[in-house]
Amino acid sequence: MDGSTDRIDEGTAHEYAAATDAVDADETVLFDAIVVRYESGSDRCTLVPHEGSTTEKLNAWLTADLETVVDLDDAR
Repeated sequence: MDGSTDRIDEGTAHEYAAATDAVDADETVLFDAIVVRYESGSDRCTLVPHEGSTTEKLNAWLTADLETVVDLDDAR
């Protein structure tokens, strides 16, 4: 293998405030959404907590194919 990858960029990070059912606004959870686009295959979106140590973030992430991610209001 020549070491090339099928990624077309390094990803784009976005800050996203998750609307929760929490009564207290201080309980709102912030996530960073990192999207990696691929030339072949599905693009991927990884959500990690905005706050926390590197170790905490490495243990609390979620990755999904971007085509399966929907707006929460659309899914309710």
